[in-house]
Amino acid sequence: MNTLSSYTNQTQQAPIMATSTMTDEKQHEVRCGMCARELYVDEDEYRFYSEALLSGLDNPFRCETCSEEYDDLAYEG
Repeated sequence: MNTLSSYTNQTQQAPIMATSTMTDEKQHEVRCGMCARELYVDEDEYRFYSEALLSGLDNPFRCETCSEEYDDLAYEG
């Protein structure tokens, strides 16, 4: 999977962690790149998300459940 973070920083491939609840700081809605669950991010993360999608890269966000699942699969593989 190609994520923006893997292109911008080769040593860090972790996706951006978004929260499942809206807060005062995190008011922009995005979707998990794996399960499409609603997530919320701040202005900077939302701009990062928009640039990634416009550039043709995969969605850089994963919910906590999918992130754990992805890590388990990466560890096994």
